[in-house]
Amino acid sequence: MEAYTITGGNILSGEVLVQGSKNAALPLMAAAVVNDGVTVLHNCPDISDVRYMAEILEYLGCVVEYKSACMSIDASAVEYRTLPEYMIKQTRASVLILGALIARKGYVELSYPGGCNIGARPVDFHLEAFRRLGVEVVTEDEKISCRVNKAVGNEIKFRFPSVGATENAILAACRAKGVTTIHNAAKEPEIIELCEMLSAMGVSVKGGGTSLISVMGTEEFRDVVHHISSDRIVAGTYMCAGAAAGGRVRVKVNNVSALEEMNKVFYKMGCHVTTGNDYCDIRRPDRICAVNVLETRPYPGFPTDMQSQFLAVLSIAKGQSIIVENIFEARFRVAYELNKMGADIIIDGNKATVNGVKSLTGSTVTSKELRGGAALIIAGLEAEGVTCVQDEGYIKRGYENIAEIIAALGGNISCDEFH
Repeated sequence: MEAYTITGGNILSGEVLVQGSKNAALPLMAAAVVNDGVTVLHNCPDISDVRYMAEILEYLGCVVEYKSACMSIDASAVEYRTLPEYMIKQTRASVLILGALIARKGYVELSYPGGCNIGARPVDFHLEAFRRLGVEVVTEDEKISCRVNKAVGNEIKFRFPSVGATENAILAACRAKGVTTIHNAAKEPEIIELCEMLSAMGVSVKGGGTSLISVMGTEEFRDVVHHISSDRIVAGTYMCAGAAAGGRVRVKVNNVSALEEMNKVFYKMGCHVTTGNDYCDIRRPDRICAVNVLETRPYPGFPTDMQSQFLAVLSIAKGQSIIVENIFEARFRVAYELNKMGADIIIDGNKATVNGVKSLTGSTVTSKELRGGAALIIAGLEAEGVTCVQDEGYIKRGYENIAEIIAALGGNISCDEFH
C-alpha cells in the first residue's frame, strides 16, 4: 500500500510529457495474441495494469520484452492454458483475452475479471456478441467458458456503445469466416487505434471511430509496429491539477483533438486554455467558476474517467455545479472522501450537487479506485494543510510516477509505502 502525502498551497508550473494511453495499450496487447507473429508497441505506459496484462500474455506462451516504453510481444507459441484466478482479478482488461483466444484458439475459460470497483460492469454484452459469432458460451461457478470450432461472421447489435464489448467483438471476429458487422459500436480513440493496428496486421477493419464497424476475418497475419497515442485521461488529470493549484501547466500530447471535450469544460470554469499541434496549456483564474451541468457520456462526450478529477476541482468553485454520471453507478465514491476534506457534495442517485467552498482542508483519505485516487491527489494540491491519500495500488494502475511528475511541477508531494 502507498501513501501520498501532499502539502497544499504550491502553484504548479511546467511541462508534462504525457505517457501512452492505458486504455489503448491494453486492448492492443490483447490483439497481439490474435497475431501468430510479433507485435511491437511504442510509447507503452509503464503502469501496473500493463504489467499485469504482460504477465497474462507470458503465461499463455508469449515472449514479452519491455524496455524504455517499447513492448515487443512474440505470440507465435501461444497455447491455451487455464489462467489462474489471481491474474484475471488483477485487471479488468483481462476480459479482452476472451475475444483474443476465441480468435486464436477457439477455446477459453476465465474467472470473471477484476479491476476498479466503479459499478457492476457486467460482461453480458461481450458474451452475447460471442454467441452471435457462433461461440458456445457457458457461465457457471464464477467462470466463463467459450468454445467454437470456427467463428462465423454475423450482425452484432449493442444496446449501449460499450467500449470493452466493442473491443472484444472486434478481436473475436478477426479470424471468423466472413464479415462481422457491429452496430452501435463505441467510438473512443482507443477503438480507432485497435482497428488501425489490426488493419496493419492484415485484418480488414472498417469504420473505427463510427457507430458501425465491419471486420472481415482472415488467417493471414503479418508483424506490426504501432505507436500508442498519448493518454487523454492522464493529460486531463494534470490539467485538472493545474486548474486546482494555479500556475501554468502544459501537457505534451500527440492527440490534441482527443482533449476537446474536456477543454470545453475548462473554458466554462474560467480557465485559460491554449492549444498547439502537440500541447495544451492551462492557466486558472483567481477562482474557478461553477459549471451548471456536467454529464458523462460515451465518446465524443465528456469521459466518465475524468468525472472524479473535475469533481475535486469544482469542489472549490464559486457557485453550485451539477455532475450527472451516466456510465458507472459507483463513480461517486470519492465524494465521501472529498467531504472529509470540507467539500460540500450531495449525492442523489447518479447526480452530484457540488456547492463550492472557498478551500478544502488537508485530511487522511482513502482511494477507492483509480480515478478517484487521482482526484484525491488533486484535492490535496488545492487544500490547506497536509493531505494523506492512502492507496492500495489503484493509482499506479493508470499513472506513471504521478508523485514525481507533480513534484517536478512544483507540488509538495511524496509517496511512501506502508503496511
